[in-house]
Amino acid sequence: MRFRSVKGLLFVVLIMSLVFISACGGDGSNATNGNTTGSAGDGNNDGNGDTNETASSGDGEEEVTIRVAWWGGQERHEMTLDAIDLFEEEYPHITVEPEYTDWDGYWERLSTQGAGNNLPDVINMDNSRMTEYSSRDLLMDLQPLIDEGLINLDDVDDVYQDINVTEDGAVLAISLGANALGIIQNDDVLSEYGVTLEPGYTYEDLQEAMTQIASETDEEFFGFDLNNADFELFYIYARQHGQSVFNENADGLGFDEDILVSYFEFIQSNVNNGISPPHDVTMDYIDGGNSMTGEGTAAAAMAASNQIIGLAQTTDMELSLNLPPTLSAGENGNWIRPSMSFAISSSSEQQEASAAFIDFFTNSIEANEILQADRGVPISSEVRNHLADQVEGPVAQTFEYLELVEDYTSPADPLPPPGEGEVRGSFQRMVESLKYDMATPEDAAQQFMQEAESILQ
Repeated sequence: MRFRSVKGLLFVVLIMSLVFISACGGDGSNATNGNTTGSAGDGNNDGNGDTNETASSGDGEEEVTIRVAWWGGQERHEMTLDAIDLFEEEYPHITVEPEYTDWDGYWERLSTQGAGNNLPDVINMDNSRMTEYSSRDLLMDLQPLIDEGLINLDDVDDVYQDINVTEDGAVLAISLGANALGIIQNDDVLSEYGVTLEPGYTYEDLQEAMTQIASETDEEFFGFDLNNADFELFYIYARQHGQSVFNENADGLGFDEDILVSYFEFIQSNVNNGISPPHDVTMDYIDGGNSMTGEGTAAAAMAASNQIIGLAQTTDMELSLNLPPTLSAGENGNWIRPSMSFAISSSSEQQEASAAFIDFFTNSIEANEILQADRGVPISSEVRNHLADQVEGPVAQTFEYLELVEDYTSPADPLPPPGEGEVRGSFQRMVESLKYDMATPEDAAQQFMQEAESILQ
């Protein structure tokens, strides 16, 4: 079944809305599983990079295979595989070959595949990498597929998609959900020591609170876990000063050096004063898939709001979402953004089937009941309203958190420029030097800005 007209698509959507098909168990039997099989870049079962095969079924309907890639943890993998099972039941002529891994392995694998013109048909894309892949002509413009009705965005407000649209109107990807940066805090720990962090609390309030807890406990305590998201928090910090990480022309930095120096002072003083964990401790936890906040050795951690869903499944402690720290007399620095998106590779030979897959993840209520807003609050108002009455616990917290952020937000920055990944890498190297006390904030800021400007020019 291929959609030759909007009418045809609408008919199928109607049928989908009337018939509930329970999700099959996600045993991953049809997965290529980028996490456990093959080397980076193979991305398919036979390793020859050619999975876009087509054949005619007995009734003349064309059978196609699409490769779909995403990153995440085990819970996301299992939910996505279950949703794919449901998709394949709805679209029996489409076979999905999943490719999934963790964050770091994902981009390494994707880079190799891009260089070899072997990208999956559907690519889970992060906003930080979107412009880079688009500048290399690796992503197709989805607007024609939207115009044809193959991807239905009738129930999607522009705010959820604006950031994925270029100035000339090209749609680079479809958001899978909305989220916002924040902190995940351990309410059990904060309550035990009588600490509250009300919205509007400052960086100094955060440091004082962590110092208080550290001074009153004999247990191992790491305070505020930056969670290797130092660059993400700097996005907010720069915006709180009325500036941006990148300039409007996307060919240079958009902040003054003294702002970065003060931020680096915050990072270094946190580690040196026991308010944040040393770098090696942070990386040990990340590499092991563990969380200081979840086990109670930290009171709070930087995170994207949807991350509380996975973390809550690993602990019995009470967690909640809170706003990031603010700057005294500063501006609102946070904003609601697409948490991640699905793009279609420009080399895909199965664009209609890929569009059907994206449409399914965007508009299927049954699929989103399985996915449980793990990739952020759904962008379709119909799906979002349906789930709002059903979700509870950490999923409900993500819905409530976005409502809170609306009162503390400012207009979003444009998509980061090509080279953002290299800039981020330079930033993290400077942060590592600071945490090991091998550089002063002034020296680290100067070196980073020189490297970043060189990358962006």
